[in-house]
Amino acid sequence: MSVRYIIGFDGSSPSEAALAWVIRRVRHEPGPIVLVHVAEGDSGAMGRAFEDADMREGAALLSRRIDALRHSDPDLDVEGLALEGSVPWELARTVAPHDLLVVGTHKTGFLHGRVLGSRSVQIAAVARCNVAVVPETDLRFRSGVVAGIDRAETADAVARTAAAEAAARGDELTLVQAVPAGAPVQDRAPLAVAMVAARDAQPGLVIRSRISTRPPAEALLDSARDKALLVLGPGSNKPERSPIGSVLHDVLLNVNAPVVVARASADVNVVA
Repeated sequence: MSVRYIIGFDGSSPSEAALAWVIRRVRHEPGPIVLVHVAEGDSGAMGRAFEDADMREGAALLSRRIDALRHSDPDLDVEGLALEGSVPWELARTVAPHDLLVVGTHKTGFLHGRVLGSRSVQIAAVARCNVAVVPETDLRFRSGVVAGIDRAETADAVARTAAAEAAARGDELTLVQAVPAGAPVQDRAPLAVAMVAARDAQPGLVIRSRISTRPPAEALLDSARDKALLVLGPGSNKPERSPIGSVLHDVLLNVNAPVVVARASADVNVVA
């Protein structure tokens, strides 16, 4: 099934970075592109007329950008969709399970702790498809895919998604698991599961693996600093816990490479 790229677009530099990333990607993984602009009006404060104006401005922005894209690349399959409401929820309502939802983000630099309010974190929490978070970073000279492995129940899906991404790019794959120093050998079982899954998915791929004793977010950000892509799993699927774990939360707040958050289903958005 061909992937459809849903891009949160507002004309800002992060959204342009997300669009540029998708345009490069469709060269090896073709699919239609949908630019989605969400007007976050508040009729109680500003009135319906302001919301209508926001919608018109959003539609005009999409029209201008799509016209420019079609002029520069007539073969590009791109359309626009103007919506109104909460950005994370409206984007989540727009996607189907096999879509790839792509959002841009400002590069921030590493922070410790659970700083709240990141739009990319909110979107990754509610979307039912794979989500790509793209920073404003020069990616022209980067290569390689890193997969963060943390637990056995998501190791297979994360490894297969990452292996497909690496194979599509002709890159190597590195599987990384962070464990505390002195942890028992059985704590490394998720990495073994991931290695088997990646080899099964892409037998000809060059795959490396390593254990890090650094804090997980630091280990992943360090591994991804010169790579083309970092693939991570979602947070807990248990209703009493956040769908965005602390590691994914910190990585998304301090992203230094494009990050794909792979949903637990191994057949969602796997690049063939």
